[in-house]
Amino acid sequence: MARALCVLAWCAWHVRRSPRRGHAARALAGVALLGTLADTLLLQAGWIEYRGTPLAGVFAPAWIAALWAAFATSFESTFAWVARDLRLAALLGALASPASYWAGERLGALDLGTPRALALSGIASVWAAALPLAILLQRRLR
Repeated sequence: MARALCVLAWCAWHVRRSPRRGHAARALAGVALLGTLADTLLLQAGWIEYRGTPLAGVFAPAWIAALWAAFATSFESTFAWVARDLRLAALLGALASPASYWAGERLGALDLGTPRALALSGIASVWAAALPLAILLQRRLR
């Protein structure tokens, strides 16, 4: 929970420095909700399992929502080049997400489902849709 609070502090700083704070806050909250739903879908499909979190088998944990919100802060800076082309966002989501979840497993945050190839393919598919949707949602809410 402490990690989620640190990430949320980063998001609060991002909103605070935004010229349109209300829009920025709505965009981050919207992307956090969308991402949490995407990760809950992965969880419910059996493609991932979070370790040591309350309601681990039902919903994605709070720190996932915080990570999605923090990720959304980069759409206008670090990942602006991806946000300009939704096809590129889908491709990046499909290619980068399996490595990200694999790293999460290696760090002890989650377990990948079996068979692994199916779990990684499922993760890639969900992210291929979720990343462009997150960008569209952020644009709409800003």
